Amino acid sequence: METPLIDQDLLLERFDGKGGWTFIRLPDMPKGQGYFGMRKVRGFIDQYELPPCNLMPFKKGVMMLPVKAAIRKQIKKEAGDHVRLILYTAGQQTREIIPDDFLECLRDEPEALQAFQAMPQAEQEKCLQWLMEVSVPEARIQRMADAINHLAAGRSYLGTKIK
Repeated sequence: METPLIDQDLLLERFDGKGGWTFIRLPDMPKGQGYFGMRKVRGFIDQYELPPCNLMPFKKGVMMLPVKAAIRKQIKKEAGDHVRLILYTAGQQTREIIPDDFLECLRDEPEALQAFQAMPQAEQEKCLQWLMEVSVPEARIQRMADAINHLAAGRSYLGTKIK
């Protein structure tokens, strides 16, 4: 099971100096091994999926994640607002195999998305295989709806309770 590096509600802050930017301060995040301590991550800010990006050193060993205006517009939040931040090491990529239509449904149901992310990768792959094994579009749509409803209710895609 993939464990997030961070899964917290954090404050969007604004650095108001020349060329200021909006960012999330990550005081408990250890520096990575990359260029000047940068660390490559992927994850979610609220329901917005972040592509692989770099955390950057801030002050006194604290890391930060810059948050672009386009992302803030999507999540409808600005400096001073709290966001749910979930980050994973960028090297672990399960998202590439998730069909776009199922991923869109997961994004529309945050509880389902969180439950799906909490599943071990092998279980995620079984779920995706189950969704894709039917060729009739209506049956596939019904399976996606069932999976989303079960995941949002804290059950696996087949209706059994998630551990």
